[in-house]
Amino acid sequence: MNSNRRYLGPYQLQKRLEGNGTGEVWQAFDERQQRIVAVTVLHVSSQDSSELIPRFLYETKNLRNLQHPNIAQILDVQISSPSGNTQQPTDVYIVTEYVEGPSLADYLAATSHVGKFPTVANLYQMLAPIASALDYAHQNGIIHGRINPTSIVFDARKATENSPGEPRLINFGTHGMQPTLALPIYDVYYISPEIAQGYTENTRSDLYSLGVILYELCTGTHPFQGDTVADVMMQQIHATPMSPVLINPRVVPTLTAVIMRCLAKEPAARFPTVSAMVAALDRVLKSPASISLGLSNPGFSDPGLYHTPTISPSNTGNPNSNPGYTPLPLVPSPSAQPVSFGSVPAVQQANQQSSSPYSAPQASGPNVSSDSSPTFLTPAHNSLQSHLSAAQTMRTPSPATLPVQNVPYSNGAQPLAARPPVRPRRRLLPLLLTLALVAVLVISGLSIFLFHPFGNGTATTGPIFGHTFFTSSGLINQNDTRGIADGVQIDLQNLPNPQAGKGYYAWLLADTDGIETSPLSLGSLTVLNGHATKKFVDPQNNDLLSQYSRFLVTEENASAPPNNPSLNNADWRYAAFFSRVPNPDDLAHHYSVLDHLRHLLAQDPTLKGVGLDGGLDTWLFRNTLKILEWSGSAHDAFKTHDSELIRRQSVRILDYLDGTQLVTTENLPSDLSPVLVDPTIGKVGMFQISPNQNPPGYLKHIGNHLREISLSGHVTPTQQQTANKMNVALNNVHGWLDTVHSIANQLVHMTPDQLKEPSTLTLLNTMLTQSTAAFVGKTDPNTNEVKEGVSQIHYEAQSLATFDVQGCSSVNVKNFCA
Repeated sequence: MNSNRRYLGPYQLQKRLEGNGTGEVWQAFDERQQRIVAVTVLHVSSQDSSELIPRFLYETKNLRNLQHPNIAQILDVQISSPSGNTQQPTDVYIVTEYVEGPSLADYLAATSHVGKFPTVANLYQMLAPIASALDYAHQNGIIHGRINPTSIVFDARKATENSPGEPRLINFGTHGMQPTLALPIYDVYYISPEIAQGYTENTRSDLYSLGVILYELCTGTHPFQGDTVADVMMQQIHATPMSPVLINPRVVPTLTAVIMRCLAKEPAARFPTVSAMVAALDRVLKSPASISLGLSNPGFSDPGLYHTPTISPSNTGNPNSNPGYTPLPLVPSPSAQPVSFGSVPAVQQANQQSSSPYSAPQASGPNVSSDSSPTFLTPAHNSLQSHLSAAQTMRTPSPATLPVQNVPYSNGAQPLAARPPVRPRRRLLPLLLTLALVAVLVISGLSIFLFHPFGNGTATTGPIFGHTFFTSSGLINQNDTRGIADGVQIDLQNLPNPQAGKGYYAWLLADTDGIETSPLSLGSLTVLNGHATKKFVDPQNNDLLSQYSRFLVTEENASAPPNNPSLNNADWRYAAFFSRVPNPDDLAHHYSVLDHLRHLLAQDPTLKGVGLDGGLDTWLFRNTLKILEWSGSAHDAFKTHDSELIRRQSVRILDYLDGTQLVTTENLPSDLSPVLVDPTIGKVGMFQISPNQNPPGYLKHIGNHLREISLSGHVTPTQQQTANKMNVALNNVHGWLDTVHSIANQLVHMTPDQLKEPSTLTLLNTMLTQSTAAFVGKTDPNTNEVKEGVSQIHYEAQSLATFDVQGCSSVNVKNFCA
């Protein structure tokens, strides 16, 4: 459409607010009614018009009937056919009430995106009216389908000194007009897994999108990020978002549970309605923990922002364009007055991931009303650089803060470096001197570099110049371990600038007996004020921890990036390793610290033996989340009087707790199949049911590794402390899941009439509460201390695989850098 003023029916298009190749939004003047309106124009090509125009008419036929105070009124829906030229696109357009005021995208840019988080009360006040509007639309058979922060605008007519205005929902009727892969990446951040897979949206698709917004409000970042639409869609379908508390430690466990349930892969595992989600948010607001553990109040003001007419996220990419924003007023609550905490530093939004080269496994279509069948969920540490930025201010422990164990966070994102191009080898002259030199290098240099016990010694002491740790993208393939520990985050401090003409280069090195594994270049390091950070993700998403156990920084020619690290240890500047010394007291296995880390995070051999790829921590995280989803689904089934669904979900919970091999010991009723989950995934249970159980239950098996790590003489004090904390959390989880097991066992033996009694709801409430605690932890209302759950265990397991980087000159070179 020409950007010059023109008419579309009776609407004079005055100001183009946003647009791309497939659509535009205009501020227009309605000459009939003498009023300003918003016109959303969608361009339909002549090739697609026969399919898309009937769909558009069907989707929008009831929009004008929507009458809700928090929905911008839809005034007109029209088709503007081309005159004469059949090759010209047809314009379909929706005319709505023009809402003047800032969008939620503007609010995010001025608050959460710069580390100024709203309180729980602010969240409730923003989302409660939108929930009411969405539920009203759903009851009238209308799904929004494209909710994102630009779809929520604060009506400036109702702005006050402390409020930008009443939230209004806009942009109904625009979904379904573009293939998902053709959507702008901004829209794809908010679509649900079922839409990403090409299935029809449902009411809980809108709930998922609102859950993404809630996640962003609480963390300042999207749950999934990527360089391309396909990257983000892959994660929406297969990956599990990082727990919000790991990004913003001020998020209380109950709020984490609300967010994670909204983001469940299966629609049936989400809240049944948007209002049910907001009711859960209200319970968080009124809980004692919220009083002292609420999110920080932004507490800054820019009245001019209130009166910025906006429909599009024009400023979302530049937080500095909106220097301030007054927070929404608190919702009066006699039981909860949120206390403001200091802001968490800004979260970088630049994604550093590489796309995955493999095809996504095919998944079956979701059915909201049907059972919640198993979904392959994976822990995703995508863009950990962006999640864990500016950590110097986040290291201070508090009752709500997960101890960071001195694992550094970066305060700036470095672009993902491509591997240096391979330069052609120079031909060796057949000179005796050259051959002698090569022989010396091979015999002495390589033997020292590749086989010397750098990595076989004890934990060293000396100045620490930072840390390097493994991350997981979450792009996991069910057939191998790709996507697990496939990234590396480097954060080094107190570095001198390299010498003139030199540069720092980072490398991962294989085990000392792994000569067949070449050193992996992580790229060059840029030093800024003594600080160097870098995120690397393997292009093939290979499991790096399974191949590499040593880290090295060399100082070499800056103008000719090396393909391999220097063999001259005079060029080695910083290094670290995981000990490979077998524990002499471990008479059964002789495991080293490296073995324990790999079993927890990369690949456990006993799991591999039963067809499960990945580490123990990975499966503990996935399966506990599934138990939480099934508990929520069973709880919701009580409201719909679906007694059989309650029983089936309870069987699934028992399958995961006992393991499919031993669930038959429960003496389940004959009318229920004892195995309702994937038999391979469910083969290993949470509990140790039998002394000879093989593989052991996850809780016992992980505990065994933690005990050995804590007793090892080859770990750092920080690793010992982390192992002890994880062990305490395992005991917490065992207690909570034991209660879940007891209740699930009761439910499967109850009759349909018994399952409809009020006492059953009490059981279901308790089961949901305990499974929530098992996954996200629980706050002690008396001490305000968090009893940790699986989310915290998952993060702490990642921090176990952290290199303490030391200078090669600060220790014995033979024992450390060589």
